[in-house]
Amino acid sequence: MKLYIDKRVVIGFVTSLIILIWLGYFSYQNNQDFINTRALVLHTNEVLQHIEQVNSNASRTEELVSKLVITGDSEYLANYTREIDKAREHYNRLRELTADNIEQRALIDTFVVYGTNKYNIHKKIIDTLKNSKIAAELLLGSVESKKTSDRIYKVISEMSRLEKGLLTARVNRSLGDMREFQFTFSLLMLSNLIIISLVFLMINRSFRARLIAETRTKQINQELESFTYSVSHDLRAPLRSIRGFTEVLKEEYSAKLDEEGNRLLRIVMNNASRMGQLIDDLLDFSRMGRRELSYSDIDVQQLVTEVIHDLTAHENRSIHWDIHSLENARGDLSMLKQVWINLISNAIKYSRKTAEPRVEIGCEQIKGNRVYYVKDNGVGFDMKYSDKLFKVFQRLHSHQEFEGTGVGLALVHRIISKHRGEIWAESKVNEGTTFYFYTKSLTT
Repeated sequence: MKLYIDKRVVIGFVTSLIILIWLGYFSYQNNQDFINTRALVLHTNEVLQHIEQVNSNASRTEELVSKLVITGDSEYLANYTREIDKAREHYNRLRELTADNIEQRALIDTFVVYGTNKYNIHKKIIDTLKNSKIAAELLLGSVESKKTSDRIYKVISEMSRLEKGLLTARVNRSLGDMREFQFTFSLLMLSNLIIISLVFLMINRSFRARLIAETRTKQINQELESFTYSVSHDLRAPLRSIRGFTEVLKEEYSAKLDEEGNRLLRIVMNNASRMGQLIDDLLDFSRMGRRELSYSDIDVQQLVTEVIHDLTAHENRSIHWDIHSLENARGDLSMLKQVWINLISNAIKYSRKTAEPRVEIGCEQIKGNRVYYVKDNGVGFDMKYSDKLFKVFQRLHSHQEFEGTGVGLALVHRIISKHRGEIWAESKVNEGTTFYFYTKSLTT
């Protein structure tokens, strides 16, 4: 597919699109990292909660054993048992949460050793209390009991310190990732904004250059049309003189001229006549470019019937006409009539050498457009020359074969273009030609 856009604009657009895709991917990845980090932070907070609970359980069991020894109230023993059960739950949960942390697992194993020792001391105190309160108080205040408690609290404190350090590292990493994301995102957005701005400027410059070129082209075309009109109009006077003098020469002096002189005189007259027709066609072509469209509803069936009647009024040949139902159109009546005149007259002219000339006219829907067509079984042409078909003075057949000036189809093309339509042809040599065209009204 041919692109009519500046390559730099395409490159800028593609680069901007790539940046936007990368921004989307980068945002998605950062969001996933944020979710993962948040899960780790929540995980660390949960570990700290259970460590705090274990610390609370240790303090609470110490307190309950002390009250039990002092008061001898069995209610404290029941509370102690419940507190030990709670401590086991928090311990088991800690082991699950720190399964991937070697340092914490080592501290937990140390805690288990000291905790077991402490539990055995408490058990010994409780058993001693049954026989002697004084002995139980001595065990409670013993050096071994205090050292074991200190070791337990030290291990718990180390576990808490380690987990808080891990929490701080994860929060800092999350903040660092966030700052990096904000910086990278801002940089990419700024880059994309700059690229889009440059693309916009290039598009604006391209449109401006195109507008200037179109304006200049329109001005040149108007100047050429004015020049063509002036030249064609100015050529009429000397051409009338040539034709007038040759007519006089033929009438007054043809008898005095020999056969060669009369032949040359006929050549001058024929070429003068052809030149006159060419000038008339050029004037029509020039006028058509300056004329404004006058839209109206057109009965195409009736229009085609009238054109065929006018073109065949003095036609001696028998032509088979196959006229299908033609839908109405909307456009400039006089211009579209000229289109039908030129296309149908071409069909008649180029099927002249066919034994049984046939012309088919109809319409059909093609890609949402109402397309009219004129088909003949004449001489046709080679499609490799189709690019010359609608250009002024470009003819695919010599003047000796078929008369014409090479302006008719160019005029048709201009009329169809003014109606925002399109015309094209399909042909095969010695098999005929089909012209297709469609127009668009102001409301389509």
